[in-house]
Amino acid sequence: MKKILVFGMYDNAMYHPLTGVDDYLKGIMPDIEFTFTDNILDLCNASAYDGLISYWDDWNNPIPASSTCALLQYIEQGGALLVLHNGISLQLQDSLEKMLGGRFLTHPQQEEILFSVKKHALTQGCSDFAIVEEPYQFTLVDDEKDIFLTYHYRGQEYPAGWHKNYKKGQIIFLTPGHTPEKFQNNSYTKLICNCMQHLFQL
Repeated sequence: MKKILVFGMYDNAMYHPLTGVDDYLKGIMPDIEFTFTDNILDLCNASAYDGLISYWDDWNNPIPASSTCALLQYIEQGGALLVLHNGISLQLQDSLEKMLGGRFLTHPQQEEILFSVKKHALTQGCSDFAIVEEPYQFTLVDDEKDIFLTYHYRGQEYPAGWHKNYKKGQIIFLTPGHTPEKFQNNSYTKLICNCMQHLFQL
């Protein structure tokens, strides 16, 4: 059974507590042994896991240097990281922004957003879907990421999901996920499962 470390925040989350997201992940992937933590120092033991999921939600304070170094080393040596919605707040460390492939800029108010899946190995069996969500917007790192999910807002198309290699490791970022309810969409759930199966070699 694969062991996956999921790190987020419970009581001290700024906007997006891990509560509920944890149960969702356990429900869609019952054959994974998940460990959920709000102690960012647990990243120092990342090598004990087959993969990582970030739902970290601190937009004011960079994670500690020890956790940053451990995360970078884990990915550089071949580890896998799935980043969901606010999990990209790791970007506050410049080295992690480069690893993640982008920096969150802003989001307008929530409204129903159409997400479009591109033809890609990660999107097999998935279809476009619409949910009420925060339209996250980014400045992207100039790297060789594959954008496989986009959304449409005010006549423009924006990136909403990408895959990239970093040294020997892999990262996938997915924009939707403001609350546990946002995950309750069959097509999005299928996409998350595809991403986990790819990253964690399930």
